[in-house]
Amino acid sequence: MDRRRIGLWGTVIFAGAALVGVIVQLYLIGGFLFGETDWLDAHKDFGKAVHLAYILTFLSALLAAWPNWRLATWPFVLAVLGSIQAFSAGRGDVGGDNGALHAFHAALVPIVVILALFIGWAAWRHIRAMPDTTMTDPDRSPPPART
Repeated sequence: MDRRRIGLWGTVIFAGAALVGVIVQLYLIGGFLFGETDWLDAHKDFGKAVHLAYILTFLSALLAAWPNWRLATWPFVLAVLGSIQAFSAGRGDVGGDNGALHAFHAALVPIVVILALFIGWAAWRHIRAMPDTTMTDPDRSPPPART
């Protein structure tokens, strides 16, 4: 595998992980809002893994795009918005003085979901458009048939 293909696969995998992670995050915070007090800690801890998926999506896209850095613009935006979302979570107080900050935090959720979906889909399309190198690589080609 070449560098670009590895980067694209990483982008697909980590963008997909971020997408699934956000859905799990919504489930966990919903459980907390309906009375499961222990779920807030799980929501916070899992949020760190989702934030890592945002960053790894960007790094994978950077690997795939090198040296054409402009191709990594949207993954960079995802990493920045995901970082803003992660650091704006604060102490985890849903109400009180942090209510407006939490509303901003929640407003970023659909944006990062759409971005992760768009980035993963675009990387998948690039992978599908690449030629299959397994049969054209002379080191991997099957031995000639015996007659």
